[in-house]
Amino acid sequence: MSRPIASPEVQNFLDRLENVKTSGEGWAAACPCRSDDSNPSLSINQGLDGRVLVTCHRGVPCDVNQICASMNIKPADLYPADSRKKKPAVEEKEVLKLVSTYDYHDENGTLLFQKLRYVNQWGKKTFRQRRPDGRGEWVWGLGDTPKVLYNLPAVKQAIREGQKVYVVEGEKDADAMIALGRVATTMPGGAGTNKWLDIHTEALAGGKVEVIADNDEVGIFHAWQVVDSLVKADCSVRAWRTPEGKDIADFLALGGDLKDMVSLERPTDMAPVVAEEVESDALAELAGKLASELMRSDLTDSQKLSRASMLISAHDRPAALPSGRLVNWQEFVNEDVDDSYDWVIPGLIERQERVIVVASEGVGKTMLARQVAICAAAGLHPFKFERMKPITTLTIDLENPERIIRRTSRSIMMNAQKYGFMQNIKAHLVIQPAGLDLLKPSDRTYIEQQIEAVRPDLICMGPLYKSFIDPGGRTSEAIAVEIAKYLDMIRDVYGCALWLEHHAPLGTSMASRDLRPFGSAVWSRWPEFGLSLQPDPTSTDGFVYEVKHFRGERDLREFPTKMKRGTTFPFEVLAFREVPEWRPKKAYQESFSQSET
Repeated sequence: MSRPIASPEVQNFLDRLENVKTSGEGWAAACPCRSDDSNPSLSINQGLDGRVLVTCHRGVPCDVNQICASMNIKPADLYPADSRKKKPAVEEKEVLKLVSTYDYHDENGTLLFQKLRYVNQWGKKTFRQRRPDGRGEWVWGLGDTPKVLYNLPAVKQAIREGQKVYVVEGEKDADAMIALGRVATTMPGGAGTNKWLDIHTEALAGGKVEVIADNDEVGIFHAWQVVDSLVKADCSVRAWRTPEGKDIADFLALGGDLKDMVSLERPTDMAPVVAEEVESDALAELAGKLASELMRSDLTDSQKLSRASMLISAHDRPAALPSGRLVNWQEFVNEDVDDSYDWVIPGLIERQERVIVVASEGVGKTMLARQVAICAAAGLHPFKFERMKPITTLTIDLENPERIIRRTSRSIMMNAQKYGFMQNIKAHLVIQPAGLDLLKPSDRTYIEQQIEAVRPDLICMGPLYKSFIDPGGRTSEAIAVEIAKYLDMIRDVYGCALWLEHHAPLGTSMASRDLRPFGSAVWSRWPEFGLSLQPDPTSTDGFVYEVKHFRGERDLREFPTKMKRGTTFPFEVLAFREVPEWRPKKAYQESFSQSET
């Protein structure tokens, strides 16, 4: 591999360092700021004008000023003498040069996206991602494109044939291994916390995997994250590092042999660290996503802005933009738009509508929510048990542990698959028994990531009181308004309906005729449909419940009016609300006919 002749400035810099080694197109050395840097973490490269380019790759990297101070030199000494004499009148514009293009295919070999590697005139690398638009052009960013593993078709074949698969950090490393005749792969997002995704683990499940870490803290931490994920997927896994060089490509370029690889030791401190390259890649990906959303023709301007705001929120959470619009009444009612029912569950819930179900403890509102989520995703109406168009659902359980959820949901899943349209249903579950605090940006970001991954038509969540923590100093009304606004933004941005569980106030009688949501009155006036489950005092069978409405309904729907505990499903309906023939039964029948077709 060719390497530039060191400029006087670079050579002077290298002479002051310890444990200097060649590395790729530059050099590696022990960081002068540290006395424990036995595995060189300092990389040195040479700019096009001869300047010294230096980067520390430790978990908390040393900056240039610290490095120079420890060497008793000035940052200006990193630049050629000619450039120190006069300061440029204007800042030099960055020029990017494309050096590599990496194709990512699905399991069948179809091109999904490309990752492009650029280097600027100062030697700093950066990445961009783009996907084909189906018309021979490219769209920057990945949008909803699955972030599959690199070299996926070969990886899947190797898993089927029982061959080893090498997981490395970066496409250049993977290509270096492929050149040796090995099956190698990497993930598109770079190393760092949460960059290894579930779809990557699923692609390698049950396989023989060799993980090769980069020789820095970020790489080692990432490698062990991958190992831990693959072990849970019944993979046979071993972890390695190279005895020299910063990565496997560097090691092989230096004439290294795979038989000389060193077993990777698990670090005692697994606190996450993030490399500068990973941050740059994440920002580039964010820019691509923003561009894709803003160019969508199926969204209104307000929806585009709201989606863009939510994408940015993971980096710097701005206030959500209102999604309303100013219209003239006459023009509004005369708009040529389709006002037919946009059902999520035919005859029951439209897209973007809100339902809150209230009951005392032990009545079964959680089981009712699971029945709604699982049946609707299987293409089975959760109350009529008639076939309907399957939808995608996301249940966010904020109270129950995994074992209880699994035990109490098996029969619902089995019968929904038996009587519905779908065997592999799109019903998803987030298990968070400790609850969330949707007043906190971090918890909002977490839940948005789950919603973004699933894109549900219906979100079932509860209990509502465990979705936030009272910070003190604020009224319950103010807190409820903020949570309600946030949930409204979720349903507006993703076009989904909400089915929320909430408790009745403590001390409320099980037979009360006025069950209302616990806490703020906001929850009583906010939803389109507020349901309460109350034991039927006239029933002698037990476990029979009247379905009341704690607020006036905003439209006539075919909600149950009386239910009982069931045998096939948790609840069976004894009586439905009567709805006039013209509304919404016609729309229900049309939707049902379309779903059957």
